[in-house]
Amino acid sequence: MPLWVAWSVTTYVAAELVDARPAEAPWWHGVVLPLLVGALVAAGGAWLETGVLARAGRRLPLGLTLGLRTALYAFVVFIALAVMIVKILPALTGQSLDTLVQDVGFQQITRNFWTVLALLVLGSFFINLALQLRRVLGGSTLWALLVGRYLRPTREERLFMFLDLTDSTAIAERLGPFRFTDFKNDFFADVAQPVLTTGGQIYQYVGDEVVITWPMKEGLRNGAFLRCFFLLEDRVQRRAAYYQATYDCVPRFKAGCHGGEVVTAFIGDLKSDLAYSGDVVNTAARIEGQCRPLGHRLLISDDLLERCTLPVDLTTEEVGAVPLRGKVEAVRLYSVAPEDEGPTPKKRAVGAEEEIASLG
Repeated sequence: MPLWVAWSVTTYVAAELVDARPAEAPWWHGVVLPLLVGALVAAGGAWLETGVLARAGRRLPLGLTLGLRTALYAFVVFIALAVMIVKILPALTGQSLDTLVQDVGFQQITRNFWTVLALLVLGSFFINLALQLRRVLGGSTLWALLVGRYLRPTREERLFMFLDLTDSTAIAERLGPFRFTDFKNDFFADVAQPVLTTGGQIYQYVGDEVVITWPMKEGLRNGAFLRCFFLLEDRVQRRAAYYQATYDCVPRFKAGCHGGEVVTAFIGDLKSDLAYSGDVVNTAARIEGQCRPLGHRLLISDDLLERCTLPVDLTTEEVGAVPLRGKVEAVRLYSVAPEDEGPTPKKRAVGAEEEIASLG
């Protein structure tokens, strides 16, 4: 649920519980005011989420993070309610603040203000608890748990990217285990935004590898899974100075992609995990394993390329049929790179007309 919607609903429920709306006020005030307060809190929350809360989530225990989030959002709610009373209410009613205070009564306004604030602070705790659970479990996994999806094994088409740090062994030896863990966590934090932007989800972390997955339609739409890789590359390059100053190196990475039908289900009892089973997952992992021997950063299967609309700023080059461990038949692979890296005779790209047609 978007933050604005969550806060608007919470504000509406709090206002109805307190009955803070004057009897003579139009009915639509009870809808518009919570929406405006929700928008103000969500705007302040968006600023917090990209600043202090983003850092706190990686550095503090879950309990302290939840307490800090609740306190900071309580301050934002206080400001939003004050703005509503001082600015928004007079603008909506066409009356001055002094007139409103005389009509309703200062004590009544004060009592309503603090009661609504207390309810919203309580709501802040539960909203932030949900955000933290989503952060730990992943949004799609949390939703699947809530609605009971995948309680029984389900067939679905998904796209997988196995994304791996390059030269991680040498970096780990140089940095040591603790600093290397910090290095990985910084990199994994940078992975998050491109994944969210392209509609994907992080399936799991395996050592220094990230497994990312998309529903097939979502991943193929306008080459979303390919854009994810290069959005991450841009993000890392923008933070290159930070990485160089902190770790004396900038992350480099490679990835392999494949898609098709998998079986999805929650497995385990004492600890449940959402698991994807099938040859597709194994094949994607094997394709990533060919990046280093073949000298490419991003490899995708021929089956996936045939189904994908390639963004106009990317080109592909045929690598050839490559035998993969566990596969009876060789898999034809293609490398993907930005157009400005220079064409080669084997490269091909979807033209602008085709991409525009696909968007229609």
